[in-house]
Amino acid sequence: MSENLPGNDPQQPPVPPQAPPQAPEAPAAAPVPPAAAPVPPAQPAAAPVPPYTQAPQAPQAPQGYPQGAPQGGYGAPAPSKGLAIAGLVLGIVGLVLSVVLFFLPGFGPLLGVVGIVLSIVALVKRQSKPMAVTGIITGALAIVVGVVVWIILLAGFAQLADDPQFQQELEQQLQQLEEQSQN
Repeated sequence: MSENLPGNDPQQPPVPPQAPPQAPEAPAAAPVPPAAAPVPPAQPAAAPVPPYTQAPQAPQAPQGYPQGAPQGGYGAPAPSKGLAIAGLVLGIVGLVLSVVLFFLPGFGPLLGVVGIVLSIVALVKRQSKPMAVTGIITGALAIVVGVVVWIILLAGFAQLADDPQFQQELEQQLQQLEEQSQN
C-alpha cells in the first residue's frame, strides 16, 4: 500500500520537501492604509478525526456456528496444575516405595491413597485431566502393589515361623544373647 505513494519509487532518488511557492513581491509603492483582516474562505464542515485509530477487528463467526473459546492473552492467568502434579508425584513415589521399601510396606500404599485423593480433587477443580488421571492410576497401583508385598511378607514370616530348623537357630541365638548379657 505504501509503495504507491509519491517519492517511494526505488529507481528515483528521494525528493526533498519544498516550501510552497510565494507570490513575487511588488516594488515599493505609496503606502496603503491597512485593510481589514482578511476573512478566510469558508470550508465545508468535516467529520471529527479520532485521536487514534483502532486495530481491525477479527471477523465474526457466521450465525449457526459455535464461537471458539477466547484466546488467553497477556492478562489471562494460567490454569493451576498444583493438585494434579502433587497427586501424580505422590502416586509415582508411592508405587516405587511399595516395591523398594518392602521392610516398611505400609508407607507406599499410604502415599498412594493421598495421591488418589489429591488427583480426584484436581479432577473436580478441572485442573490438568491427564495428570490427574495418571495420578489416580499410579496411586491405585501403589495400593495394590503395597498390599501384595504385605501378603508376601506375612506369608513368608508365617512359613518361617513354622520351620523347626529356624526355631532351633532362634533359640540358640537367644541363649547366646543371655550369656553375653550375664558376663
